[in-house]
Amino acid sequence: MEAGCYITILVLVLLQGTLAVKYQHEQLAVYLAQDGSPDKQFDWEVDRDELFYMDFNLKKEVARIPEFDPHRVQGGEARISANIAILKQSFNVWKNLSRGSPEPKFAPQIAMYPEEPVVWGQPNTLICLADGFFPPHITMTWKRNSEPVTGGVNITEFYIKQDYSYQRFTYLNFIPNAGDMYSCHVEHEGLQEPATVFWEPEVPEEQSGPGTVICVLGIILGIISAVVGVILLIKERQRLQAQQHGI
Repeated sequence: MEAGCYITILVLVLLQGTLAVKYQHEQLAVYLAQDGSPDKQFDWEVDRDELFYMDFNLKKEVARIPEFDPHRVQGGEARISANIAILKQSFNVWKNLSRGSPEPKFAPQIAMYPEEPVVWGQPNTLICLADGFFPPHITMTWKRNSEPVTGGVNITEFYIKQDYSYQRFTYLNFIPNAGDMYSCHVEHEGLQEPATVFWEPEVPEEQSGPGTVICVLGIILGIISAVVGVILLIKERQRLQAQQHGI
């Protein structure tokens, strides 16, 4: 294969089905075959949201989230792999016809954000999104305080968008602590150099620690004491003036 020729073939099988009474949903069976890694992918989408994907190592369907009902593809992994083998044969013909045409490359837009509002010491999930890239080859890794992190990390399949570019998410389970710095490192051939985005937990304004509460109470008590002192001083002066007039 010549370097730089088209390397990705994507097949969208559109199925119109009824998943609930009176509601029509767009169902997509998405096949991906390409040179490089991953060399194949299959997932089932409903209204452009992934319902499940095929894990070719485990040879079974895996729900995107556990709450989704289990689904099975007729013929299972063997049928999906057979279909992808046919795609790859067509793919090789396409590569020969393309005669080394340069492959389009689109760099990802990268964003990082927490799944839930940050609360000190409370478990949360940090999300890193790579959006709008092509081809679907990308590396996404995490660091905390410049040290690589592998535990508590999850990464999704490649999600196809309506413009046929891709997006991918990676998740990091973490506990927010003051002074920690997190970064998401992304490598893609559309980037001139690897990109890194940073995120540092910040204390939300509505959160008040014990020290802040004590400080506020101290200020309030100080103001009250000052006011009481002024009132007592005024009354004492009035008493002394009354005594002088009585004399």
